[in-house]
Amino acid sequence: MNSNSDSSRKNEELSWLEQLQRNSWEPEVIISGIILAFLFAFPSRVYEFAAFLIQEVGVGSMLSWLVLIYLTAIISVFKIFFVVHLGLRFMWAGLLGLSYAFPKGVIQEKLFKSGQGFDYHSPDAMVLRLERICSSTFAFPVSLSITFLAITLYLGLLVAIYLWLDLTFLQVYLFFMITLVLFALLMLSKKKTKFKSWYSTSIVSSISAIYQSNLGKWYSIGYIVLIFMLAAPIIVTDVRDFTLFFNERNMLDHEVDWPAKNLYFESQHESDKRFPRAFLSSEEVSDKHLRLGVARYEGDQKMMELIKSDFSSTLDSLQWHALNQTADLHRIYVNDSLISVNGWAKYRLAGSGQRVYQSLIDVSYLSPGRYQIRVEKLMLRDPLFGSDTDLRVLENWSVFEFIKL
Repeated sequence: MNSNSDSSRKNEELSWLEQLQRNSWEPEVIISGIILAFLFAFPSRVYEFAAFLIQEVGVGSMLSWLVLIYLTAIISVFKIFFVVHLGLRFMWAGLLGLSYAFPKGVIQEKLFKSGQGFDYHSPDAMVLRLERICSSTFAFPVSLSITFLAITLYLGLLVAIYLWLDLTFLQVYLFFMITLVLFALLMLSKKKTKFKSWYSTSIVSSISAIYQSNLGKWYSIGYIVLIFMLAAPIIVTDVRDFTLFFNERNMLDHEVDWPAKNLYFESQHESDKRFPRAFLSSEEVSDKHLRLGVARYEGDQKMMELIKSDFSSTLDSLQWHALNQTADLHRIYVNDSLISVNGWAKYRLAGSGQRVYQSLIDVSYLSPGRYQIRVEKLMLRDPLFGSDTDLRVLENWSVFEFIKL
């Protein structure tokens, strides 16, 4: 009696599973559409998050940049995955309609003689084949999502340790690479270890083994490489101009020659975005004063204290003004004429919540025309390998032009 009950239950479960498999296209399309809607909104949030790490938390620019590259790569790769899946489902829907309209498929006698005598696919066979391709394409990102989730949690832990212990980027990078190499050696070794036995029972390993055994050992690897290659242009576009948030370097020549106006003028700037360096309220100035803003960086406070304690004689030789707050690390020039700044006010911008310094600069003496603002900044350069810390002046920390009306 119990055996009959168990058999009936198993048959019901198999029937239920088969029904789900036949109708899997419905949740596939819905899930792909919803995920794509979120993915296309994420890149700007990730960009601002990476900038937040630098300016508000004090994470090093290189580490924040790698976080941005990593998260943007994940988003871009999944965009490609689900766009490809929806494209395949579009083709599948077309073939499904074709199989309904012409169930007999090709009628050889009604073809031109040049097209007769060949073996054509039946509509049903094409639908079934494409159905399998669509389902396997949709299942593929599952293993990647679990892998990316584990790596993301690990990177988040490393960033937390980096901030807590005040480590350098090089120390965190070396630790990450060592753990990565150890993991690779464990997985590539032929010895059957407890770790490999545990990993083989995971969903990620099982999905990977299914693809390798059914499609070929190198197919899944080649498919991932192809997706990353297709995602590369999207990644490059999504991280454009982020190097301007590298607080410890001068602007590059192309950044000076071809400035992005939305990064220097509030009138052309989205309120929920951050300014990387200096900025004005508008490109055109008609008043006697212009309001200059400078982005605040959390790491500047510690650096300023080191400069005051270890480089006081250098400050005197540079004829630098007193360092009372991090805004004093900057020196303002208009057309290479040093401008005296009568104090800085602290503000938090609406929308982005970015902390900035602002000051009024007298431009009443300027005749109408185009003028260049150049901001110099004191910066400590921490070498990677053990030599002394160096104080330098970034002469082109921020450079852009405004128009005096």
